[in-house]
Amino acid sequence: MKHLFFYSLFIFIISTTFAQVGKKYPSMSGDNLLGKETSIPMSNNKVTLVAIAYSEDAEEFLKAWRQPLFDLFIQAPGTNLFDFEPYDANIKFVVLLTGAKRIVSGKVKSKLEENVKPHWKEHILVVKGKSLESFPDLALGTDKEERKLPYFYLLDKSGKIVYHTTGKYSKQKQQEIDGHLQEMLGDNQFEKNKKEKPKEKPKEDKKGKKK
Repeated sequence: MKHLFFYSLFIFIISTTFAQVGKKYPSMSGDNLLGKETSIPMSNNKVTLVAIAYSEDAEEFLKAWRQPLFDLFIQAPGTNLFDFEPYDANIKFVVLLTGAKRIVSGKVKSKLEENVKPHWKEHILVVKGKSLESFPDLALGTDKEERKLPYFYLLDKSGKIVYHTTGKYSKQKQQEIDGHLQEMLGDNQFEKNKKEKPKEKPKEDKKGKKK
């Protein structure tokens, strides 16, 4: 009977952890750091990576993810596609405020703007939710330790969750996320961003004949 109990507990934990994979990402919206309302899932028919933090500890851990992930998705001012070619996908960092925390959204946004590069602002947003239970398909942890960590969701073009992970920044975890992105986007994902070079006009000799 004891073995059966632990087996059942193990199955429950596994099913809870991975319950969100294969399900539609729940609709949420909030203002980004430019003051523009943004909705997730997005409607531009692109793969999307969503990162969520819902505690001060998680927000701090999420800061370490900004540079490594934004560098993959966002083209910085002053660069061109010959210097850097970002993923043809969306990225959104979400600070989720629930319950009483919703009334301090203004202060949270002001704090988030510290040390944020201007071209990152449209990709960071604050979302107000009634409770964590309002987003059951995200399987957000509710105990003290689980709340400390950021959560990551990779959505396909239809908004379905195809991959999920959580944790502090590490090179290994970044490579894991990067691998799933490349698998979804394929080797030819940059082709649509490449501009065809204009064809050179045939040269003419002095008599006006084309060479």
